[in-house]
Amino acid sequence: FDMERFLSIAEASEGQFMPDTYFLSPFTTAPKVAALMRENFTKRIEPFLVEIESSGRGQEDILVMASLLEEEAATERDKYLISGILWKRLDDGMLLQVDAVFPYIIGKNSFDLTRSDLKVDSPYNTYLYEGLPPGPITNPGLEAILAALRPEESSHWFYLSDLYGRMHYADTYEEHIANKKLYLD
Repeated sequence: FDMERFLSIAEASEGQFMPDTYFLSPFTTAPKVAALMRENFTKRIEPFLVEIESSGRGQEDILVMASLLEEEAATERDKYLISGILWKRLDDGMLLQVDAVFPYIIGKNSFDLTRSDLKVDSPYNTYLYEGLPPGPITNPGLEAILAALRPEESSHWFYLSDLYGRMHYADTYEEHIANKKLYLD
């Protein structure tokens, strides 16, 4: 299997390969695997195209948001809540400040980031640039796509994941700072 060829094909279709279980012959080629993953994406998302179209967000924006949710949240409930928070921030003109972009940009996760990492100049850096990143940061599953499409409204504006992967939500910046001290210090 030509992994380099597969990755070059996959990079061009980032966000449009459906994570799933695939049963393949050991002789399946990289282009064939890529085609299967792309076809599965098309098949799985097809029932939601009308809903995506009527959402006013556009398929590309939904996929970019879903890719952020895929990496930001572990549980289905958190994906929907964080989706609501991030769309609300976007609509309000706030920076998204999503840590999940940093493994994509520089290979570091949230707990390894430094203040200087947050200043890395990349169009994917949601601490520096308003709006969604220019493309997906991973291939989201259907659960994340649906969460991006159907965000849960809440009074929350902030969230963080503690060292055990549990999410903590806050309505105000002050509450968020208190959560940081409580769960991350």
